[in-house]
Order: sequence, then structure tokens, then C-alpha cells
Amino acid sequence: MVELNEVTWNLIDPMIDKGELPTFARLKKEGAWAAPLSVDLPPMLEPWITWTTVYTGRPQPEHKVEFLQQPPETIRAKRIWEICDEAGLSVGVYGSICSWPPREVNGFHVPDTFAQDTSTHPASLQSIQKLNLTYTRSIRLPSDQDGLLFKARLGAQLIKLGLSAGTISKIVRQLARERRQPKTRWQRVALQPFVNFDFFSRLYRRHRPDFASFHTNHVAHYMHTYWKAMQPEIFPQSTSAEERQNYGGAITHGYRMADQLLKRMMSLLDENTIMVVASSMGQKPYVTPLKKGKRIGQLRSLDRLIAILDMKGRVRTLTTMSDQFNLYPDSPETKQLLFDRLRSAYIDSPERPMFYVSAVGDGITVTHRHYDETTDESICVFPHSTTNGRYRFDDLIYGTGMVKSGCHDPKGILMVYGQDIPSGVLIPECTNLDIAPTLLTFLRLAVPGEMRGRVLSEVMPER
Repeated sequence: MVELNEVTWNLIDPMIDKGELPTFARLKKEGAWAAPLSVDLPPMLEPWITWTTVYTGRPQPEHKVEFLQQPPETIRAKRIWEICDEAGLSVGVYGSICSWPPREVNGFHVPDTFAQDTSTHPASLQSIQKLNLTYTRSIRLPSDQDGLLFKARLGAQLIKLGLSAGTISKIVRQLARERRQPKTRWQRVALQPFVNFDFFSRLYRRHRPDFASFHTNHVAHYMHTYWKAMQPEIFPQSTSAEERQNYGGAITHGYRMADQLLKRMMSLLDENTIMVVASSMGQKPYVTPLKKGKRIGQLRSLDRLIAILDMKGRVRTLTTMSDQFNLYPDSPETKQLLFDRLRSAYIDSPERPMFYVSAVGDGITVTHRHYDETTDESICVFPHSTTNGRYRFDDLIYGTGMVKSGCHDPKGILMVYGQDIPSGVLIPECTNLDIAPTLLTFLRLAVPGEMRGRVLSEVMPER
């Protein structure tokens, strides 16, 4: 299963018509396809939720996932790789969302790039996660662990694990391009799936697992960030000529790279293999009444925030996305204090809370809130403090320069391709609940009674 996070037919089909996505076109023509709808709707229309629905065949009220990297013991339904492993099948998990901690499967398990640590199965693959967690999630190692010697050692380890000369050449060319044209830095995001495909393909060929998954988020990142540059006419906020010139092609670049990735994936197939390409939902333009758009800000220091909250030494932190982070308190009492202090923080006036805060199990997830009125000189107030409790906004949070212009849409994609799969078949109606029972049926495993979706009989091999 190739997981192309949040891709949408609304952009794929026009590019197919222009001849820009030959692999998508081939898969659609020679296999079966559909536009599954997510059964998880706002405010639950989030990738960590909808992908878990795909993996479990059960909706959010049953699997209970609410936020990214919530404590794994709070997930209340078995994912497909767990079902396969328990049935004695070999498994290869690579980057699937909320797949941490790794399972000791007969095969390999590399968790997603939001994982809490670099653990993998087998442990010899940890260099892959060190790369992903350090360089694809904007999480920097301490400077004494990220010098030239660190990079050299990590690079040598990655070459041993399968990093190819072709991909190294892509990286070198991209870095050279950035020196000449700094505005092309956005293109490096699309290198991530090719770097990881090198590792995945070697692992896949070595283990030939009965079930394998591979996840990439690069297209979703481009859509969230650059939709306004691609279609400025549909947004109320102005778009500069420079923005259109620099970033107007970012989304189509992302889809073309996904097409190339699928072509490489097809090289792994044999007559006994079915490839399923899916997104758990799609994206659409994000049109907001905020005059400046939804600007993405990032904490300058999580450690400083913890000190401001008077929680030093009592909470473990994890940055997940630019404007979001998780906190894991050391006790229920600490959790309640932390929750209350975060909820009471505000920007300039109590009517403008500083954070969205929610909790599941032993974890808390926190997201920055956005207001048109916020400036660098705005004051962040922490009412619990008996000392200062007031901080200049720009001293705590800096603007990443990104403005969100793509948002989640319930309609995803599904393509099923293999030697005996019916060609050119459109599945008229399905949901993201239907993928797991269909995959289990391909694997000749019984579909658990608690799964809510149907087996997509339209794509069953013609035998």
C-alpha cells in the first residue's frame, strides 16, 4: 500500500489530461480506481485520524485516535500490520502514520517521521529514523551532534542501508541549486520520498513481506503551503508576483514527483503482488476570513515555554508540526496543572486564547492560535505566573513565512493494480473504512467482525 497523503483527483485528473502524470494515468487505465470518502468529518478530519481509520477499518469513535503521537496504548483498534503479524504473515511498515513504537515483526518496521524516538525494527535501521526525525521534521539535533563529523557518519551508514548514487546526485544538485537560487529550497521536500524509497526498496526486496506500506507527506505539505501561489484568483488575500513566480509550480512539482515514485514502486511488483495507492482524504483550497491568512508560527524554544509554565523537569516534549507540539506530564496532577495553565494563556486580551489544547490518556497536544490583530509586539500573558507572566509575542514565537492555503477535504483517492485486477473499473461508492477489509481479503485473511467497511468486490482479482 502506497500512502500518498492527502492527494486529490481534483488535481490529478487535470494533470493526467495534460500528459503530466503518466504513471497515475496507467494505474487508472489498467487497474481499478475510486474516490473514497472519509467517514471522519471535521473536527476529526485529520490525517492521523483518517489514516488510522484506513488501517483499522473502524471510525474514530472506535479507534479513539485524536491527535498525532498520542500515547499508543490509547489506540483502541488493531491496525492492519498488527492483524497480519498476529496471523503469522511477514510485514514491512515504512512511515505509516501513528505507527510508533515499532513492532517486532517478521520483516521490518520503520515508524512515521513524527515518532517519539529513532527506534526501528530491526534496530540496525535507526540511522534512517535519525535522518528523518532530524532533517524532514525541522527537529534539529544539538549543535555538538550535528556537525560535519555527524553528517559524514550518518551518510556512511545510510549508504550501507541502500542510499543510491542516483539519489545522492539529486541531493547534491538540489543543494547546488539552492546556493544559486535560494528561493528553490522548497524543492528539497520532494527529495524525502526518493531517499526513503531507496531504503524501502532494499528492505522490500530482502524480506518480500506479505503486507507492506510506504507513506509520503510531501504533496500534502506543498498543497497546505502553496495553493494560493498556484491559484491566487480564488483567495481574498493578495498574492505577489514574486510568490507566484517562486512557488506557483510547487504543487504540480509535488505530484510529478509522486508519479515518479509510483513508477519506481511498480518496479518492485511481480505477478503475485497487488499495489494499492491510497489517500485517507484529500485537500482543497483553504479560504479564510483572516485578512492576513492563517500564518504559521513556531515556538522559538519549547524548553523556555516549559520554564514559563513552571513545569521544568516535570514534562517530556515532542514537536510534531510547525505550529503544534505534544507534552507528556509525569503525573495526573502535573497534567491538570499544565492543561489549565496552557488554556488560560492569551494574546493581548483574555478573549484571544494563545493555544488550542486537548488531552488523551497521558498526553496533551497544543496548537498555536491565529488572529489578525496579533503583531510581533503583541503580549503573551500567562495568568498563573506570580512573577512576570508577560512576554513579547516575537520573543516566544517566530513567523515561519508560511501561510496555510490548503485544507482537508473528505474525498480521497484509491487505485488498485495487479496482474488479475479488473482494468479501468470505477468503484462508484466507497469510504476509507473499506480499504482494510479489502486488503485483508487480498491476503486471504478473515475480516474481523468489528470492521465497519465492506470488501470492495469490484476490485477482486479475476480468476
